This record gives sequence, C-alpha cells and structure tokens, in this order.
Amino acid sequence: MMKKILFIFFISSIAFSGCELFTDPCQSLTCLNGGTCIDGICLCPDYFEGTNCETEEREKYFGTYSGNTTYSDSQGNSNSYADSKDVSSSIEGLAFINLNGIYASIDSSGSSNFSIPKQGNLNPGATDSSFFSGSGSFNQNTANWTISVESNGSTVTMSFTGSK
Repeated sequence: MMKKILFIFFISSIAFSGCELFTDPCQSLTCLNGGTCIDGICLCPDYFEGTNCETEEREKYFGTYSGNTTYSDSQGNSNSYADSKDVSSSIEGLAFINLNGIYASIDSSGSSNFSIPKQGNLNPGATDSSFFSGSGSFNQNTANWTISVESNGSTVTMSFTGSK
C-alpha cells in the first residue's frame, strides 16, 4: 500500500512539475502596435521595433543634424556652407519622415535608405513652378541626402551630409 501511495505521489509530482513545460510563453508578454507573440518573442509589424514592438523604427533618425549643404547648378557652379537640418515625423504616416519640410519615404521596414518622391513648390503662392525629388540614407548618427530641384527649365542639386 505504501509503495502504491509513493508511486501515485511520484507520478503526481512529475505531472504537476511538468505543467510548467506546457505554459504559454506568450501569456505574460504584451506585443504592442499590432505585434504578434510567437514562442515568447514579439514579431513586430512593419515600421515598429523593440522587445514589445513599442518603438517606431523612424524615431531613431529624429533630431537635428549639423553638417554641410552644397548647391550645384547645371553650369557647374557650386556653393557649400555649414548647415543644420531637422528630421522629424511626417503626417504622411509611419513609412515617412520630414526633412526640414520635405517628406521622404523610407524604402522598406528596417531600411535606413529613403526616397524623396517628386514634390511641388514649398512656397504656396509662388509664381514659378519648382519640383524636387531625391534620395538619401542614415548610417547610425549620420544622415545624407541629395535633392534635385527643377525650376523654370534649370536644375539645381542640393546635397546635405550631417551628424546628430
């Protein structure tokens, strides 16, 4: 009888201790912003990162970059000067950033490259028609981009490189 009780106790202790093996690793984890928990790890939707998908990817690029701007025209004339540019969120959505009033599209989730789609005049009410487009990238705390501005039949290229 005693052996039977010990056997039942032994089997019960294995069964109850084994319950820990069958608990859901996602039970105590909250994935934010539409993230999905799989095996105790949050899989984040596009443009979010972090242990719990709590951070917008683009936030790491926000800030003021100090560096140099160079303007070059189609005749080969150029002018460089010390400059600073602000990078912030854009009202266009999570896949976009604001480069001092110009919006840029992050190429894909997880990418540090961006495209500046063709945009119209920054000065409402201006009589000339200017269009600009370009591309750029971030590398840790450094940003660089090149924008081509087409205005009244001529093109000017603006390049910026700076660090936070």
